[in-house]
Amino acid sequence: MDREAAVDSIVRALRKVNVQGSLFGQTVAIRLGLSDSDVAALQMLIDGGAATAGRLSELTGLTTGAVTHVIDRLEQSGYVRRVQDPADRRRVVVEVVPEKLVAMQSMLGAIARAGSAEVARYSDAQLELIGDFLSRMADVTRTEAAKLREEPAANASPETGPAEHAAPLGGLAEARLVVRSGASALTLRSDRTLGDLYRAKFEGAIPKMRVRDGVVSIQYRGFFDWRQRRADVTLNATIPWSVEVQGGATKFTADLRGIDLRRFEVNGGAWKLELSLGQPRGAIPIRLVGGASSIRVDRPAAVGVRVTVTGGMGKVEIDGQSLGPRGGTAIVETAGASARDDRFEVEIVGGASKVTVAARPER
Repeated sequence: MDREAAVDSIVRALRKVNVQGSLFGQTVAIRLGLSDSDVAALQMLIDGGAATAGRLSELTGLTTGAVTHVIDRLEQSGYVRRVQDPADRRRVVVEVVPEKLVAMQSMLGAIARAGSAEVARYSDAQLELIGDFLSRMADVTRTEAAKLREEPAANASPETGPAEHAAPLGGLAEARLVVRSGASALTLRSDRTLGDLYRAKFEGAIPKMRVRDGVVSIQYRGFFDWRQRRADVTLNATIPWSVEVQGGATKFTADLRGIDLRRFEVNGGAWKLELSLGQPRGAIPIRLVGGASSIRVDRPAAVGVRVTVTGGMGKVEIDGQSLGPRGGTAIVETAGASARDDRFEVEIVGGASKVTVAARPER
């Protein structure tokens, strides 16, 4: 027996299992209308029971900001709920909603039954050996993944710009832009005459670009000087968009007046955020987690805006009317905003020094 060849064969077989498992998870996610991360978090909650956001962050390897976004999506879809920890009522844990998991558990149960049928062929001693082996490999995989997260490309010199990227629109009916690692200066704009799905220009560090299933992903690699991450992105305004920025931005300007915006979220805060919005369709969430120094939101004069700030806010100006500082959780809105079906729901978690909501004159 060639021991080296046998070990290599087992390792390659494990890689195949991991790849197929990942593809199966993606298929489940697509069927449920969720992301891969959403399904992974759900599986961990099903297997391990209720957990805090911090514990889910440890289990999934996602940042706390990304996990918060996962929990928000799952809660809005009805799959989980936030509740007080029975053992410590000062803490909040996330638990699954059992009646919502029927479809997912049916899909997971099918593969579990098929797997059980295969495993049943082995003896008790062999099962004990297989269980020990898989447990050890899970630990190895977790450890190596942690190393990759903590030591990204330590010896690699990042590529620097200027550079431009684009991708075809294809047959997409809607799209989502995800900036996964923050930026120093980020500018978003829209163009209805754009033939591509998007066009992006970068100065300083050049990020990795990826387009898959309507998700445009921008991710900077390593710990190259954060101040050199400058991006200018134009989105095709003929389709609806959702925008998500993970890691925050120092200066973030988004002129999205021409876009049918479905969601806008920044995780990691922003020093200065200027956001120009168009006509909403329904109650559109605008969420900033991590606080900000200055936030300005303008929209058409007839559109209502409701602002909720957790963590206190300093100077507030709503359509030219100045309001005093507010502590704790404060809610302010433009006249009659809550009664309108089409409006913007702005949520700021982490406080803000200055918040301005302004109306643009109708043309």
